[in-house]
Amino acid sequence: MHEKCIIIGVIIACLSGYCFGATHYLVTNGTPGVTSTAPYTNWATAGTNIIDVLNVAMTNAELPRMVWVSNGTYYLTNQVIITNALTFKSVNGREVTIVDGNSANRCFYISNGVTLDGFAITNGYTNDAGGGVWAYNVNIYNCLVTGNRSSNTAGGIYLNLGKITNCIINGNTCLASANSGGGGVGAYGGALLLGNTISGNVATNKTGDAIGGGVRINSTAIISNCMIYGNTSYGIGGGICIQNGPVVYNCLVYGNRSVISWGGGIAVQSYSAACSIRNCTIVSNSSANGGGGIGQSGNVGYTNFIQNTISYFNTGSGDSSSNLSSGAYMVSNCCIAPLSVLPVGSGMNIESDPQFVNKDTGNWRLKANSPCVNAGTNENWMTNSVDLDGRMRIRYGIVDMGAYETICNGTIYRLGF
Repeated sequence: MHEKCIIIGVIIACLSGYCFGATHYLVTNGTPGVTSTAPYTNWATAGTNIIDVLNVAMTNAELPRMVWVSNGTYYLTNQVIITNALTFKSVNGREVTIVDGNSANRCFYISNGVTLDGFAITNGYTNDAGGGVWAYNVNIYNCLVTGNRSSNTAGGIYLNLGKITNCIINGNTCLASANSGGGGVGAYGGALLLGNTISGNVATNKTGDAIGGGVRINSTAIISNCMIYGNTSYGIGGGICIQNGPVVYNCLVYGNRSVISWGGGIAVQSYSAACSIRNCTIVSNSSANGGGGIGQSGNVGYTNFIQNTISYFNTGSGDSSSNLSSGAYMVSNCCIAPLSVLPVGSGMNIESDPQFVNKDTGNWRLKANSPCVNAGTNENWMTNSVDLDGRMRIRYGIVDMGAYETICNGTIYRLGF
């Protein structure tokens, strides 16, 4: 039955466009019916050691390269290093295919066009960056990254360039050195985080200057359509810290906290480039200092943009700074209270209760009668894009504030212009 499941999985994958010329196979040690023989080119001769199989695959001159991995838990005695372009993919997904660092090794060090797809990555540890994964110019899809630790930066994944898509990044810890962090993810350069759930991660150190409990993101990196909740920073940015240029789109940021500093939901630092927050819902976050929802460093050189965003029901050090701390912002078409905290030049904002479906149960979608419905500003990036539920981003002609578009019941009639 085990072998039949593997074969069926590979057939489905081929039909999905995952068939490769240079293909190798990996199973756990002791899999019945397998006589492990290099170059591991079928299931009957599949390799039982990750590093052995990958060393063969990386030297295969036939392109593109592929390694299929069967169900099981793969315990590591050294980190797995993949530096030549190939796809390393589980047959049946992250629920049944586990790479375990034994709390002594980083799980993966990958670069140069590698694709990692469908693994649970756990118990990784490093005193450098990326307890679970260190990555440069790669794609990481459909993974669960949990229970990893770093004593420098990025407890779960360190990514410079490349993409993290449809992953769950949960319960990782960064024991940050001064001014470092990223409990779940540290993303730099042109990195893209798309459609991920990032929760329950921690960035901490003894001096209180850890950065980004869930995510620390820098430069031209982008976070889009992610849920970021329940993360903790013992410095700034309980949920996210964005620094010098990133854009955050269509994200729900809730229930995060900055224990001893500011920016419970999102901390903004713009020393060398402006940052943007667009169509986000930032709610129920807390900080010990200003900006329970959004907080900004006082020493900034650029004006940051906040548009079509809801920052509400957050707590900080005083009512006036609960949802947005003072700083250099241009705020438009947002729901933030009180309006008196908004900088001069901001416009088309409201401070009314956004009327969520049920904030007590964490349903942060908008009711049909919400003042945030059809109250945003349409932008070019919204064409063919979707909201956090995967639905059309502009549904009734004008975009809604926040991460979700409201679907009205009944028939909509539009009169006039």
